[in-house]
This record gives sequence, C-alpha cells and structure tokens, in this order.
Amino acid sequence: MTTERNVVIIPTSHLDLFWLGDYRNCLERGEEVIRDYLDRAIESGDETFVIDTTIFAEYFLAQNPEYEGPIRKLIEEGRLEIGAAYIDRWENLVLGESIIRNIQIGRAWGRDRLGIDIKLAAHPDLPGLNAQTGQIYAQAGIDYYVTSRKLFQEGRVWRHRAPDGTAMTMLTWPEHYVFIPLLDTGLHHEADGVWFPPETQLSYDDVAGRYPHGTIAVSGSAGDLTKSSDFTERYGQDLRDYVAKYRSEDPDLTIGYAIPATVLAPYLNTDTELAEVSGSIPSVWGVAPDEEMRFFHRVRALEALLLDAETASAIGIAAGRAALPDSSGNWRGLFAEDAYFASDDTPPEGKEWEWLWRMHVFTQDHNGGGQDGPLSIFQKKVRHDRMKGYALEVVDHALGGGDAQQPGILRTRLGRSATELLLDADTTAALQPWLENLPAGTWQPLAEHEGSPTAALNLVPAHGVSTSPLQVSEVLGAISCDDAEQAIGIQTEHLQVSVDRATGTVTITEKATGAQWPVPVGAAYAVPELGNDVTLKTDEDGRVDASVESVELQDGGPVLARVRIRWSLLEVVWTTTVRVWGASPRVDIDTQVDWPGFEKWQIRMPMAAVGRAAVTHGTPFHASGWLDVPVEQQSRMPDEISQENIDAYREIQHWAHLRSETADSGLGIITTHPAFRHDGDALEAVLLRTAPSCGDPRMAWTNPGRTVWNFSFIPTPADWQGADMPELADMSWRSPRVVVGGGQSALELLNNTGDDVRLSALFAEGNNISARLVNQSGRERTVRLRGAAVGASAELVDLDGKVQSSIDTVDGEITLTLPAWRIQTISLGAPGNR
Repeated sequence: MTTERNVVIIPTSHLDLFWLGDYRNCLERGEEVIRDYLDRAIESGDETFVIDTTIFAEYFLAQNPEYEGPIRKLIEEGRLEIGAAYIDRWENLVLGESIIRNIQIGRAWGRDRLGIDIKLAAHPDLPGLNAQTGQIYAQAGIDYYVTSRKLFQEGRVWRHRAPDGTAMTMLTWPEHYVFIPLLDTGLHHEADGVWFPPETQLSYDDVAGRYPHGTIAVSGSAGDLTKSSDFTERYGQDLRDYVAKYRSEDPDLTIGYAIPATVLAPYLNTDTELAEVSGSIPSVWGVAPDEEMRFFHRVRALEALLLDAETASAIGIAAGRAALPDSSGNWRGLFAEDAYFASDDTPPEGKEWEWLWRMHVFTQDHNGGGQDGPLSIFQKKVRHDRMKGYALEVVDHALGGGDAQQPGILRTRLGRSATELLLDADTTAALQPWLENLPAGTWQPLAEHEGSPTAALNLVPAHGVSTSPLQVSEVLGAISCDDAEQAIGIQTEHLQVSVDRATGTVTITEKATGAQWPVPVGAAYAVPELGNDVTLKTDEDGRVDASVESVELQDGGPVLARVRIRWSLLEVVWTTTVRVWGASPRVDIDTQVDWPGFEKWQIRMPMAAVGRAAVTHGTPFHASGWLDVPVEQQSRMPDEISQENIDAYREIQHWAHLRSETADSGLGIITTHPAFRHDGDALEAVLLRTAPSCGDPRMAWTNPGRTVWNFSFIPTPADWQGADMPELADMSWRSPRVVVGGGQSALELLNNTGDDVRLSALFAEGNNISARLVNQSGRERTVRLRGAAVGASAELVDLDGKVQSSIDTVDGEITLTLPAWRIQTISLGAPGNR
C-alpha cells in the first residue's frame, strides 16, 4: 500500500434504555460502561468516548458526582462528547412534537448541568430517518448527526436536506455501529457474521468522495451496553492492541482517537461537496418492532392529551387561573417507583411540564424486549397511566369545576374542529341529564354489546383554540338504512355505504363523484412470522384466512348508523364496528379483539386495492409517497429485513391517501395505527405482530388481552395536498375534548383567519404563551392570528428559544407567511400584557 490513509476510532458503547427489559438494569449497566471508558480516557491521556444520550449522562452523574470535574475536563479537551437527545427514540414511529421535546430536554440538561452547548445527535442504531429531522435538529441547535444502517453503509459523511431547505451533516459508521477490522489481519472474532457480514473490513475505496477532508471515522464499540472487557472478549484483544498492531503493520495508515465534533468540524458551514439525500428513509426493521401494537395507539392518544392539557393550561392563565392545580406539587416523575426503594422524583417547581414530557418520551426509546421484556411493557404502562392522570388534572383545573349540567368543550386547533364526537361511557353517564334535554336529531344514545351505554353528538361547527359551553346542532339530511338479505345499505347526504353479509366487505361510494372504494374487512388473514421482531420474515404460504360469522345493523341514526361484523381468525373472534356519520362524508371502521397471546403470527387487514405509486402517507411534519425512497437505501446487515420487505412495509403517522387509478378521486385513511404493508396490489394494515424479541427469542410480543384499531375513511380529491390530508388527520387526532362542568365561560385564545396550518403545540412558559405552527404543505401559507393570546407584538423563535425576529400586531392581528414545510414557534407574551 502506498496511499496514505487517516483513520480515527471513536470509542463508544450503544446505550439502549430498554434492551435488558428493565430500564433500571440498563441505566445501571450504562453507569458501569461509562465509568469504565472514562477511566480509560483519563488514564491513557489520548482515548476518547461518546455517550449517546443525556439520560445516561444524567444518571451517571447522579450516581457518581465525583466525576463531574473529570467529565468537564475531558469535554474541554475534546475527548468526550454527549449526544443531545434525552433518549434514543424511534425515528418513524415517534410523533413530531415528541421529537422536538426529546431534543429540547437533552440540550437543556447539558446547559443546566454542565454548562455545555451540545451539538451532537447520536442515534447509531435507529432503523429509519424522517424528512424533517434536519430542520428540527438545526432549529434546536444541533449541527451534526451520527448513525448507522439505512444507507451509505460503507461509511460516509453526507448531508440530509429537509424539505424547507435545511441541511444536516451526517456521519454514517462503516458497516455498523461496532468496530470493524481496518486491515485484513486474518483475525477472527465473535462479531464476524453477527454484527456484519463475514470477512468484512474497512473499505478504502473512494475516500475522497466519502470523506472529502480525508479522515475516516470508525466506531470503537463492541455493541450494546458493552465495556472494554467485552470488546476484548468479542474481538480477541483490547482496542488499544488493535491500534498498536495496525500502526506497526502499515506505515501509511495514520490512526488515532477522536470524537464526532473534531471529525465533522471541517464540514460545517462550508461548501464542501457531499452526497446529499432528502425525504424519509423507511425503517430497515419493518413495522412496529420491539413493542406491543397497542403501545403505539396509546402513545399517540396520550400525546394528544398532553398537548390538550398544555393548551388548557394556557387558556386557564388567560382566564386568570393558576397554570397548574395544587396537586402538581405531588406529581411523580419517570423514576418514581412504588418499590425497589427508588426516589419519588418529584418535579421541581417550574419544571412540571418538562417532567411530563420526560415521562412521555422516556417510554419511546427504540428498544424493548430482552430478558425482562414483559417488565418493560409494565413499566411503560405505569408511566402512561401516571401521565394521563396528571394531564386530566390540568384540564379539569383550567376549565372545569362548574356545574356538570352544563358541560364545556375544549378545542385545540387553529382551523375548524371536527363536528363528530363520541362520548365514552363515563362521560355519557355524567352528562345523562343534560343529554336527555337536547333537541332531537343532535345526539344519539348508543347501546354497546358489552359495557355501559355511550353517545354520539353532532357539534356546532367552530374554528380556533377556545373553550365554550358544549353546543350541538341537528344533522341535516336523514340517514336511511336498508337491512337487506345480502347486504346492509346505508345512505347519507354524502355517501352510499354497503356492507356485504357474506364477505364483510364495506363498499364506500361518494355520491358527488360516483367514486367507489371497497374495504374488504372480512378478507383479513394471518401468516406465520419466522424471524424476530426486527428481521420480519414470514411464511406467505402458511396463510390462514378469516371467515365472516355475522353482519348486523345496530343503529340507524339520526347522528350515525352502525353495523357490526363478527369474524373468526385463528379460532379467535374479532369484532368490527362500521360507523357511517350523517353530517360528514366519513366512515369509521374499528376492530377489536381479545387476543389469547398466540406467538409468531402477523395479522393483516386489507384496506383498498391500489398500486404503491398511488399511496402517500404521513410522516413527522411531512408526507412521503410509498415509492419515495432514496436510491442509496439498501438492506445489508444480518439484523435487518430484506430489500423486498423494505419495499413492502411502511410506518405511517396519522394518515394515508390513496389515489384512484380509474377515476379522478382519492380516499383518505385516518388512524392512530402505524403499521402498514403493500403487497404490490393492495394496501394492508398490519394489525398484530407476535414475533419473538430480537433481545431474547424466549420472549415474544404476544399482545395478550384487548387491542382496538381505529380507521376512518373519507373520500377526497385525487391529490393528497388538494385533500389537505394533514389537516383532516389533525382534526381527528386533536378532536374537541368534553370537559364535565366546564361550560361556565367562553374564551377564544387563538384563531387563524388565513391559510390552514397545523398548530403543533400551544403552551405556557411561566405566564408567556407560545404557539408552534407547521406548514405541512409544499407551498407557502399566510396565517392571520387573532384572539386573547395576541398582544401588541410577538417574537419568532427557533426550537432552541433563540429570537429570530419580532413581528408587530396590526388591528389586533398578527400576519405571518410560512414557507413550505416550515416549523415556526411564535412567542406571544403574557396574556396580561395586552
């Protein structure tokens, strides 16, 4: 060899929060790993280390306060770097606001605890990437992102460009996030064939193209939660010995230690020519790995509740109430346990919202399972229940406390709110006297086949963020039902719906266009899963089809009509409820099962027959066509799905849009369910996966007990942007919330009379109210904001809280134009300063 090559090794250990199941075991193990590598760095004088996430750094310093001085010194010397994310969350499964809060919490910890401005995002194991990552991270103060998998697996520095034009500098480890041989030394090690293909070694091809500034960065990790002794065990000798051996064997190889900051500094704020990719990158683990399916449904419902609670608190402040209830002094954080002698983890005054978001994002680490997988499921559910209770306390404090005879309604959207509203059994019981006095045609009691009665309401149309007495309106246009022998027919002003008694197929016909969409509910089926939760191998020849047992008409109006379909699959009874609303062109298809915990199955339900090119779906603050995949993506590692399955599976957020291939029309599907598959002919929802855990094959994601899936189908224009799918999905996800006893006052906090944009969050910091707007479209949109939150002026701030510019109010209105795909936070000030 005659070509000089510069290689730096970056020692690290991928710190999974739930890889061992119990988060406490992972944090304890992480504490041992960090201490081991810090001691090596201190002793050696040249070795370095990277801590992926701040939750591990936070825990380490809490257990080892005497290391604060050495940590500060190593950071100052450029030999220690900490990733800014609080936890190593999923990319394609976590909603946009959680991604923002996760990075804000992590960076705030770095400033408050160590006085450092963290610039690194370290997500070495994440299986996908969403299109808006660059904009979110750059706005939050992140300069570069270190990862593996997905694409450029030979190793490369590259740029990922967000749809608003923001670019993030990316470093992809060669082959994997573990150490690979730098030369053909003939050494064999345990990692060979497990972490990467056999006989792998570092490629020196096209170094000038892959690393224009000449330095190749290689991970020095031995894997997940591994210490230096584990490196020796897996690779046959210490990392130091490898470095010494390579130096002696090849005089043209310059080798040393570094951190990402020093490797990537030459690429920042320069015009260095790099490979560039845009758009979302699908997961190389398929769909919804490492968790039960209902976990994802629950997390998305909880995020809506948490956002509603923040908004309610801001409304309460504007109305002169305290931001939080007195009970907030007794709240317990994510580390609070009822046993094991853990602390109560009570949030400090002024940090209550951060503590709630910490709990929320904490449960969304990208790993679960392992030896104590069922315990991790329970630990996450405990925190979800805790957070739900606290959020409801906030809503009741801010808006409730009045006479239950006059309920209130909380609306948390800038645009129009949904008019269709289902009350749960508890709310129905609390409001029963009020309901019975409503005019005919405005509400409908619903008898349930199990449990207490519920109710459906048709709300008065409304726009903007507000609280007011709950008001209803009569459904215009009667619902007619034909309970015929072969099919049940339902007619509304907008739709004609037929439910076939033999097949369970629900056919939705839009009257205005004649567009017809069959949804073959009864064609659900199961296939065996042969791999684990991340390799996703199936036996398509082992398919088992469902059989329809009964189709019954339950209700015929005036607010909605309902049909119940009972079907059997794997000798388990499933119940699908079809709701056809009278006031809007919407059909809900909800499915419920009490699953007995059978292992190694994948359950699928066909949605509609269109080609892949006709499907677009929601991603965090963005949208992706099914086929919009970077050409650089490749399946390469043993712990990833096949290239065929990368083409077939997608994780979606909130919505999918199907463009008709025979008519100028489309179909919107709105759901909290994330997992979908396309076999080339039709879109399918992956209802369940009960594969073994990649952490421990003895533990499978059995999903025992009850799971419910919600899908809403709405005929739309052929173009997803013309249909404004993000807006339709947000109307459903952020639907109005009934507040028992909350109808004593009315207050409009914020309204938009301009173009539609999403209100991602509206929250108070102290008494100052801020709103985060998202233009989730490909064209600029102008908003015009009015309401009690609008004062004489406002400030535009980034996600790091830095002021970008000021904007004046004219005639009580703030006018702001958002470029395409822009995420913009506006600080509106304190309601009292009006």
